[in-house]
Amino acid sequence: MRALLPSFGLCAFLMSSALVGAETKTQDSVIGLLAAEAQWLPDANKIVAKLDHENGLRIVPMLGVGGVQAFQDLANLPMIDVAIISSDSLTYAAQQDLLRGQKDKFSYVARLASLDVVLVARREISNVAGLSGKHIATGPAQSAAFATGELLFNAMNISFSRVAKQDEDAIDALNSGQADAALFLGTALSTAALSDGRFHVLRLQIPASLSKIYQPAILTAHELPGLVNGNQSVETFSASLTLAVYDRPRDAVHARALQNFETMIFKLSAGDGSGNLAAAVPGWKRHVEAQKILNQAQAKNLENATITPTGGKP
Repeated sequence: MRALLPSFGLCAFLMSSALVGAETKTQDSVIGLLAAEAQWLPDANKIVAKLDHENGLRIVPMLGVGGVQAFQDLANLPMIDVAIISSDSLTYAAQQDLLRGQKDKFSYVARLASLDVVLVARREISNVAGLSGKHIATGPAQSAAFATGELLFNAMNISFSRVAKQDEDAIDALNSGQADAALFLGTALSTAALSDGRFHVLRLQIPASLSKIYQPAILTAHELPGLVNGNQSVETFSASLTLAVYDRPRDAVHARALQNFETMIFKLSAGDGSGNLAAAVPGWKRHVEAQKILNQAQAKNLENATITPTGGKP
């Protein structure tokens, strides 16, 4: 299989090597962009394709080892400036005391996409309560799906046996009987291997204790053929795919480079179908500089707005 990007360690090495002997201007413009998980590499690649070498920016993509570990990487590795992370992983990391009281130092620049929570189970399991004591694939311990599963099932007081499989491996676990259910987070789920009638998508409601970090969502048969029946839809909820930063001291030149990146990132949504990058992320605060950029853009739009006469003579 073709490798999309080098491993995280190799990317960091290549980035450091590229800077040796580089001109100061090039060094000052480098932004390290971490995709916390492989499924978000296309999002990182899209940003690189749009912004690399634009307005003096040099963007170096890197691949992380999981949505939870990404917070440690963002806080502790100086070559990483921005990370693509699932929004609910912040709540999980804080609950597990993995952030050492530094949750408020993480903020978001932009919301890239919705991450729908898709819980697939054997057909005879009719609701979430029926998963008690069952085997559920929620992914490896560092993965974003694992964090979502821990938050969800703990909030609902459902005990279960964890199966450390995700994506295609989770589908294999379902088909082989190793797992009774599997949780998928914002992934393009291939339903072909699950369309023999043995499985369906379970209805999910946002637990009251998590209402501030998730948003309601709907899954349809068009999106998940074979798992949702006919013209029916299934209620679920979603997290956000978040472009996150960590508040740490930066010299003036590096701070300007990050501000330049944040200014350019919002241009991705200008007429190219990238979505509303300025949308709010539940449970997070917007990075101060990103908020300033949005405020300035809104003020400019108001200033340039034309007033349509309502009648009468000038």
